[in-house]
Amino acid sequence: MGLLLPSAAIFVVFCLLVWWRGGAARGYAVCLLLGAVLGVGIMKTTGARLAKIQDAYAGKEVALTAEVESTGRAYTAGRVSAVLMVEKVDGEAVRFRVECASLPKCEAGGRIRGRFSLDVPDATQRLDDYADGIVLSAEYLSGMLRLGPSESFRARTARLQAALSRALRKGMAENTGGVLAAMVVGDRSHLTSTLRSAYRGAGLSHVLVVSGLHVTIFCGLLDALPHKERERSRAYRRARSLLRAGTALLLVGITGATPSVLRAAVAVWVSSLGVWVGGPADTLTSLGAAGVLMCLGNGYAVYDVGFELSFAAVMGTLAGAECAGRGRERYYDRKKKRKSRREKPPRAVLLFRRFAGGVWDSLCVSLCASAATFPVLVLRGMSTTVWAVASGVAVLWLVGPMLSFGLGAALLGLAAQNFESLPLFELIRRPAAFCAEGLAWLMNEWAFRVSVLPGASLWFDGTYAALVCLVLILLCAMAMRRHIRLRAALPTVILLAALAIGLETALSWNVVNIELVGTRASPAVIITQREKAVVLFRGGSTTRRAVESQLEKRGVKTVELLVDLRMQPEGPCRIEAQKRIEAAALAENTTRRASCGGVDLELFRTRQGCILRMRVGGQRFITLSGTVRPAKPIRAEWLLASSARPDNIRYTDCLTLSSKYRWMEEDAEPVSWLRLRLEGGTLFKAGRV
Repeated sequence: MGLLLPSAAIFVVFCLLVWWRGGAARGYAVCLLLGAVLGVGIMKTTGARLAKIQDAYAGKEVALTAEVESTGRAYTAGRVSAVLMVEKVDGEAVRFRVECASLPKCEAGGRIRGRFSLDVPDATQRLDDYADGIVLSAEYLSGMLRLGPSESFRARTARLQAALSRALRKGMAENTGGVLAAMVVGDRSHLTSTLRSAYRGAGLSHVLVVSGLHVTIFCGLLDALPHKERERSRAYRRARSLLRAGTALLLVGITGATPSVLRAAVAVWVSSLGVWVGGPADTLTSLGAAGVLMCLGNGYAVYDVGFELSFAAVMGTLAGAECAGRGRERYYDRKKKRKSRREKPPRAVLLFRRFAGGVWDSLCVSLCASAATFPVLVLRGMSTTVWAVASGVAVLWLVGPMLSFGLGAALLGLAAQNFESLPLFELIRRPAAFCAEGLAWLMNEWAFRVSVLPGASLWFDGTYAALVCLVLILLCAMAMRRHIRLRAALPTVILLAALAIGLETALSWNVVNIELVGTRASPAVIITQREKAVVLFRGGSTTRRAVESQLEKRGVKTVELLVDLRMQPEGPCRIEAQKRIEAAALAENTTRRASCGGVDLELFRTRQGCILRMRVGGQRFITLSGTVRPAKPIRAEWLLASSARPDNIRYTDCLTLSSKYRWMEEDAEPVSWLRLRLEGGTLFKAGRV
């Protein structure tokens, strides 16, 4: 909600700028405003539908019959995390999605039955879940039965995806096989946390998610096939549009019909339809139609980070291609003016010019695409990197060959498994797999080396980023209105953006962020400073997933200290940390102290619980786990609260995950997260719920 006003301001300013141009542009501004009103209406309808389902089933223990749509890694051996499409609740036919953080091992595409406890998704993950169509979070209780494979289209594609992933990774190393499985068939379950962190630090994390980028690149390979003489033939263009649409459908089936691939495929299908009805090719129209179609069934789809990044990246790619084309035209115009009656340049010079032209195109597209996606990352509170442009220019050209060799190796490997009597498939698969693995190794090496460079992870406050983006948009509009030359306007905008980034980095250098994540009943506490963190953990698998997701968003590379506050843990917390303190392992009535950076901790263990006191930037914090009844009042400025009522605790303000608890006073104003300065303990910023 803190970004609502800045985001609305950016949208209104953009509409006013379009209106300001006059003429036909005013019609576009009216369409934008009507589209915004329609979007709000669709979101209200979707919200009412989700609220109806949550009112009926949230907080209940029920027997579910469901189809396993996708699975991922869990934190306990023999278990997986899964997204389930519920078919029946206590025998009643329904249809909605739930997510289970820990489930006995099963495979995507199968049907299961068991008892689950349903609840509303935690606040930190709620919008992302709604964007994926997930209504409730489910906790497995007992009685799981495997009912065999499902026969739905989604289940069939999930089984095909798993089979292709196994065929592709056959004989490959863990890292290269995991990257290829993620990029080619959308199976991200084999990516290690180290590999994810490296790609995020190098600005290449979007490459690991099959999206519009991969569909566009793979379908774009078909453009190299036709001859220019045939381009004027309507029959040939229609045939090629059918081939592109079929290729997009193939990728949808291979990758398990994920939302990101469906968006790109719909855009390709709309573009192909335009060829058949005689309309000109228009990428923006196709992209807009795909976005509208994806949002009709789920108004929250616009909250998906992949949705926003895909649209921003396409806009940036189009802008980059336009800049590259204009640059080429100016270069050739100057060459024509200086042209003299000289002999034709040597072949080496022509090859060098062609190579330089390719580098120029890659640089323009990567720069504009990175500039377009940067506001999305910072507005969504995610970490980004200053090396994204360099990574795009250096290794994005590998994506096309990797998709071609990888898909060939997967299909040939699957054919070799089904036709073992024909060794020809295996003989052809090996060189294709070798080439794909070599290219994946190059990309992995780049990610590992770049991610450790200084400035590889930046995180900004969302409101500050929104204001900076608004100022830069106004400056760009003013430059266009006054016809300021690009050679003067572009360096000025880049310099101001660099100054804004530097100012935020300087202001955040000695700032500590304190936030709660996980379930409302027992949230975990994350204390971050630059690329390091301290985690106070309590809760279960859902909270553990929320902690790791938040650490990834903040660009945290090292967890210096993990304090496990659980009194009866089901298993060890598997979050990697340099130092650990487990409350359950301490003897009764003992104290454990620790200090990391500017955070000083004191943990006191009682018979039925523990109490943790912490000092950060001159501010005192306190949190409880289990049942603790201090004999004397304990005072602190901040209480890191959970659903249990604290006894004999005196506090000034309270941090809660989403809203006030029942035991809180009516006039209490809870805070969702804090930013504190280390020196002097000055409150830098507080986010109100």
